[in-house]
Amino acid sequence: MGFNINIDLAGAKDKSLSKLLLSSARQYLREYGEVRDLSLDSAARSISLEILPVGECEPIRATVFGYGLATDGSGRGHLTFEDLAFSRQWLTMLATRLLPDKRLPLPSGTPMGLLQTLL
Repeated sequence: MGFNINIDLAGAKDKSLSKLLLSSARQYLREYGEVRDLSLDSAARSISLEILPVGECEPIRATVFGYGLATDGSGRGHLTFEDLAFSRQWLTMLATRLLPDKRLPLPSGTPMGLLQTLL
């Protein structure tokens, strides 16, 4: 008689990383609004974020598709992506225009080696 334990290790890892990234996102974006949710899907290589902007009544959802991590020549870390979408069309259009190289700078001091290992 054996035990049949079906453990979703990737799902558990994604949930743990989502909580860690949520905490960091809350600190990084606190002046812009309240980060309510963050979920990472490593299989789909996507990150979704819900934020209630300062002075707004409705939250905004942002999703990064095809994420990756890169370091530039100065050692600054960046979140790279294939596509970015918001629950507000005008924000998606603005992001497309302002981020043509499809990368977002990460806060200085971001542990890139650790993130690259985990993501």
